[in-house]
Amino acid sequence: MKRLLRALAVWGCGEDTHVYSGRAYIEKRDCLGTTSSMEVVEGDPADTNCAPKCFVQRTTPDGGRVVYVSTMCPPTPFGFDTDGTDPRCPAALAAFARNDTCLADGGSTAPLPRDAGAD
Repeated sequence: MKRLLRALAVWGCGEDTHVYSGRAYIEKRDCLGTTSSMEVVEGDPADTNCAPKCFVQRTTPDGGRVVYVSTMCPPTPFGFDTDGTDPRCPAALAAFARNDTCLADGGSTAPLPRDAGAD
């Protein structure tokens, strides 16, 4: 709700804004959701050809921290940590690299082999 109010406030002031989008990382399934909005940011629409970057939402109403991967260029959204230090970032970026999208049936489009982590 705060995002919507902030977006409406910025829109009402006549400043340029655009939706910053990314793909949420679903840790339990080690795959990504489809592209969705993360935040409305000020400025001209961003290019979508930047290197994939991990974004960790600083707070959510339930106290969780959602991880996103995005290739949108700056300006980046407010309210996200972008330093890549969250331990879920490497797995989220790996899921992005293999274009692994979570499916409604509980599977994904490019899962890791079950023994990928075995020695």
